[in-house]
Amino acid sequence: MVTDHEWESIEWLEEARLLLDWLSTPDPGPILIVIRHSERPEDVDVPTTIRVDLTESGHNLATEFGKRLPKNRRTTIFHSPHIRTTQTAERISEGLQGAGGNLIDIEVLNVLLGGRGDIEKIVTLAHSIGFTEFYRRWKRNEIPSDTIEPIDDYLERLNQHITGRFSNAGPYDLHVYVTHDIVIAASRGVYLNLPTDEGLYVPFLGGYCIARFDEELVGFKGGQLVEVTRNLFA
Repeated sequence: MVTDHEWESIEWLEEARLLLDWLSTPDPGPILIVIRHSERPEDVDVPTTIRVDLTESGHNLATEFGKRLPKNRRTTIFHSPHIRTTQTAERISEGLQGAGGNLIDIEVLNVLLGGRGDIEKIVTLAHSIGFTEFYRRWKRNEIPSDTIEPIDDYLERLNQHITGRFSNAGPYDLHVYVTHDIVIAASRGVYLNLPTDEGLYVPFLGGYCIARFDEELVGFKGGQLVEVTRNLFA
């Protein structure tokens, strides 16, 4: 159980609160949101981070996030097969349905896990240089393809999944993608007109939205409207 005071007072939830406020728009166009999983324990090393569950608070806040999603939309939740995204998606769906929302489906998408590659090499490299530097090097195409696929190839695969679904979405459809900070950081740089120095940081349950209103695409991140720079019409 999360009180209104707790929900409003947790600092890292600010981006989630802004996303949910914007989702309350009465405009009938379809909307997609791409969010990071809920809270995990902090101060753990990379190998532990990869396999650790959500915290108890993370479970509760993901459920609360689901409760606060708009009830008038047909919601489909997509998530990566990772334990934390799976748990987050399950809690969001429980919260949404418990509050009387309209859940159409919940589906695993492997592409939301990130670039294809050799998981041992990825973990070893990320452990030695840190996730932030790993992302920067991936973004600059400085990581060998036998470790992880080139970022442009990955983003093209991701876009095919997102565009294929969004272009066929109905007026009140809401697509919720539950993924990881590295996927959000990479994809928002493709879809949205953001400063080139946007880094890896994405708060738990934070992310961005893209909506289609009157055949125009509108982006939203961090409390502000953002130009959409990639066509999501198949």
